[in-house]
Amino acid sequence: MGDSAPTRAAPAGSSKKRSRAVSSLTEEQVQHKRNVDRRAQRAFRQRTKDCIASLEQQFAQTQATANRKEQELLSAREQNKNLTQCLEAVLDLVSTALSHLNDTAQPPETSEDDSGLRPETQTRHSSQAQTIPSSPMSEPDESQANLVATDPGPAPSSLAPIGNSVQSTVDHPVEGHGIGQGNTFNSGCHSAPPISPVANNSFGVMQGHQSARSMSQIGSAVRLPTPSSSVMDAHRGGTPRSAFNVLCSHLAPTCPLDQILSDFSNSRRDMITEGVAIETVIGPQRPTVKALLDTSLGPAVHPLSRIMSGVLSTFPSVHQNEKLAFFYLMCHTMRWQICPTKESYIAMPTWLRPTVMQITVPHAMWIDNIPWPGVRDILIEYPDEYPFELFSPYYSQHVTVNWEYDSLDAIADPDDDCTLHSIFEKHVRKLRNWTVSSEFRDRFPSMTPVIYTHE
Repeated sequence: MGDSAPTRAAPAGSSKKRSRAVSSLTEEQVQHKRNVDRRAQRAFRQRTKDCIASLEQQFAQTQATANRKEQELLSAREQNKNLTQCLEAVLDLVSTALSHLNDTAQPPETSEDDSGLRPETQTRHSSQAQTIPSSPMSEPDESQANLVATDPGPAPSSLAPIGNSVQSTVDHPVEGHGIGQGNTFNSGCHSAPPISPVANNSFGVMQGHQSARSMSQIGSAVRLPTPSSSVMDAHRGGTPRSAFNVLCSHLAPTCPLDQILSDFSNSRRDMITEGVAIETVIGPQRPTVKALLDTSLGPAVHPLSRIMSGVLSTFPSVHQNEKLAFFYLMCHTMRWQICPTKESYIAMPTWLRPTVMQITVPHAMWIDNIPWPGVRDILIEYPDEYPFELFSPYYSQHVTVNWEYDSLDAIADPDDDCTLHSIFEKHVRKLRNWTVSSEFRDRFPSMTPVIYTHE
């Protein structure tokens, strides 16, 4: 009897469960259930689609970030490679300087072993080619050029053209206008393959042994060459060369001005190779500005003065004082590039002498005439951002040397030789006198700090 009660209660519980089945629902309840199920399925599918779309968007963003990071990594690797090459070049220069200082610290066995720039060496060189007397105002700079000594014994001539020389005749007046606007300019030179005569020699500093040198080897009392003053050419297995013998590394001409400068320097080097006297090749120590004042006098002056005057005559917006200053820089730079001697090197202002980047990195030849070393390095490092067509108009129109007197006061003997006055030359040789306008600073803000970091 006691077991019969649970048995009778079981059917009642089963009936309650069966009442939840679809068969026990009314038509309205079934339709409501179906609608609820459909809405739940649609919501589930929508959540799935939203999740997939969100994941796809996150994947696209991640992929774009990865591509950007990959490009940044490649750029960083390239910059690191360039910095490593420059560091290796500097290490070679330092090791060569230390090695040479150690050699010179030992007493020479004979007087003929002296490898410094002594009067005997100068006399021996003068028997092959006449040298140029150094400017009196630049004599204190000789210590920088003497930092690295020449090779022992009879030094090989550094005046011969290196690489393929360009046959050119530059004894005709300069014709044409518009270099500043990028137009064709006829320098009177024959056309030639655009090969820089110093391109094959420019990476001499990079050809040294690639051995790491501990910086602890550098004594505190050792005076090392600075990028703005001098560099050395450490050839593989060779002996160190003097700073004034190491020429800049140039690309093929990139503009008409490059072509004019390259053709002229190549033709002048050819003349030196043929045995023409140095004074005939590069002209007097102080070139005349007659052709700059009167272009009709071009045939009567030395080709160096005629070419530089013709180039500057194509910049009508440049004031006369700045033309005279540009003429001074261009003549000194070209004289050294044609005849890389101690005298021509010392004659250049210290800030006009090539930097390490000018020696190691091929660049357009026109950059060598820019007065500020930091600006030259920027132009070489970012050639695509500062092409000649963009930089030249701003440079020529917005640079001043702040000469407070009349332009005729900058010329000595206006009725005779028409050379630059020594006072004007001293003024130009001070880098702090070279300034730029606000338009230039606004257009090239990255150059402003290096322009106003004076010597």
